[in-house]
Amino acid sequence: MTLIFILCLVGIIAIIAELVLPGGILGVVGIICLLVAVGMIFSQYGPTAGMISSFALLIIGIVATSLWMKYFHRLPVTRKFVLNEQVGRDGDLVHLQGFVGKTGTTVTEISPSGHAIIDGERIDVMTEAGSIPKDVAVEVIATRGPSIFVRQVGESD
Repeated sequence: MTLIFILCLVGIIAIIAELVLPGGILGVVGIICLLVAVGMIFSQYGPTAGMISSFALLIIGIVATSLWMKYFHRLPVTRKFVLNEQVGRDGDLVHLQGFVGKTGTTVTEISPSGHAIIDGERIDVMTEAGSIPKDVAVEVIATRGPSIFVRQVGESD
């Protein structure tokens, strides 16, 4: 009986540890320990005790998981694993989108990337095709994520 309790305890601890530590090995070890414990109960105490222990472990697992999910972010040990900052729009990307349609001058050759001064600000820019020489007027045609795409003024699609 002691071995069964030890296997159940190790199984539960391993599964809870798996929720914090990546890898998957602890979860598999925990499940195997619990299955072996239930198998031992079936073989030593019969099918009735085996079924009761299976349902008891299932209920304990559901309750433990519910409590873990509810209080995980509040525990002193796990608080550092949770992102507490607000997630939303990236201010830098919104700022970059404001450059669309504006013109400036290249500071370096853009082949396919380089620098340009647009609205008095030196920024990294890219061209979609070909290259643009230094000291040429360019227009911002699009932004995709952190990338700003320019076209030489006077060129068409």
